[in-house]
Amino acid sequence: MATPTPKPPTQTDSTALRFSSVSAGHNHTCGVKADGSVVCWGANEAWENISGFAMPPPGVFISVGAATNHTCGVKADGSVVCWGSNEFGQTVAPADSFLSISTMGYHTCGVTTGGTAVCWGDNSYGQATPPDARFSSVSAGWIHTCGIKTDGAVACWGSNEDGNGNFIGQAIPPGGSFLSVSAGGRHSCAVSIDSSVVCWGEDFLDKLTPPQPNDSFASISAGGHTCGVKTDAALVCWGGHPAPDGSFSSVSVGVFHACGVKTDESVECWGLNPQGQAKPPGADP
Repeated sequence: MATPTPKPPTQTDSTALRFSSVSAGHNHTCGVKADGSVVCWGANEAWENISGFAMPPPGVFISVGAATNHTCGVKADGSVVCWGSNEFGQTVAPADSFLSISTMGYHTCGVTTGGTAVCWGDNSYGQATPPDARFSSVSAGWIHTCGIKTDGAVACWGSNEDGNGNFIGQAIPPGGSFLSVSAGGRHSCAVSIDSSVVCWGEDFLDKLTPPQPNDSFASISAGGHTCGVKTDAALVCWGGHPAPDGSFSSVSVGVFHACGVKTDESVECWGLNPQGQAKPPGADP
């Protein structure tokens, strides 16, 4: 009797298409699957033969961050491994134990288990030189970085310009206590302790102002535009591509696309897709 051909895994009978987190970069996206492995999709080669940033190593990861032409992930033992371009030293992670990391542009920042913010990679604008403080989380933007200090205040460092000499103030946070912060391309946003969202920096296409300012948010992501997961799990985006319907647990905004993990642990992406960065594994053709 012939051996039956196994059917491909599906979301209903395998963990193959279930995700715990996702990170949208420039032209590629990476996600941590339910089994702890990392999978990436989209471009794997950039200019000057820079490649490999969408080819994750094996291992069990707790989080991953996709940037322009490099990617980093926190492994289950707290160590960080990076892959892709090392033009600015962005794939040479320090030998420390990390709680989380964040990547964008050509640098990476993370919070160690001791609460210290550590950055590596491009530091042309001071974006990889964090202040001497204790942090609970950190978010790397294009040429600036922001973090939540252990007292709930936001601190930012790096450039307050748009890269062309125009002052926009993306590294000048407001006062107050915050739950989370996200540094984007030319703006930053944070979720306050009352679940409201405040943004600062460049306001191109109204990306600083949520459509319904009184909405309550669980998390926020700033990139080329802004998206947030509301406390009722609905997703809302502004300043760019509109959000899809559905219930989400997290969202990550890249440069021209965004991806989110839905409450059923599937991943959905939207926006521009020239390199396949908005087509996760298992997506409809």
